[in-house]
Amino acid sequence: MTRVAFPVDTSVVFEAERAGRAAVALQAVLAERRSIRRLRSGVFTPEMRQRLLEAVRLTPAAYNLPPWRVVLVHERREALWAEVEEGFREALHGEQLERYLDRLRGFAPGVAVALVFADNGVERELREGKGASAEVAASFVQQALGMVQFALWLAVTAEGLATSLQHWDHLVGPRLARFVGLPETEFRLAATMPIGYADEEPRGIDRAVAEQVCAVDPGE
Repeated sequence: MTRVAFPVDTSVVFEAERAGRAAVALQAVLAERRSIRRLRSGVFTPEMRQRLLEAVRLTPAAYNLPPWRVVLVHERREALWAEVEEGFREALHGEQLERYLDRLRGFAPGVAVALVFADNGVERELREGKGASAEVAASFVQQALGMVQFALWLAVTAEGLATSLQHWDHLVGPRLARFVGLPETEFRLAATMPIGYADEEPRGIDRAVAEQVCAVDPGE
């Protein structure tokens, strides 16, 4: 019996192998992403900074209207931390103040700080220009803000750096908007992400098993 040999499209094979390597690399970054609250200084080149900003730029948003303004503070980070400390001292007292100041001491040696602001004008545009209800517009904004924070976090991790999410909007939001030159009535601080090299071991974490959080073709 004669077997018929079919030609193999090597380009398809190579593309599948490339995609597999990319998927494995992405999963490695996802697994390495952790919250680190003790940072140290190190190399932070213009190329590294540009790649972080590119991750922000490539993050999707409803109607291609990014409802964020991400400000990366590098050269002025010492002044930024002084501004944050002043805000903490005005709003907090006693043991709570000491806890927050200790957290600042862990962040200060890092290489940069990413301030993620919500752009209130985009939510208005979604309502008034795109016809979204107030509830839907707010949902679009919140989803996009979560995505851009996660995209930036993965980009930071891929650079060999570490960060965490700090929610200080109720303590220093308007103050930090003024610090970076944004009108505080139009931009709300959503998250502060101190960036640097990890100076502590990540805490142990028990992640959920796949069956708890996802499924394939349920009900068959």
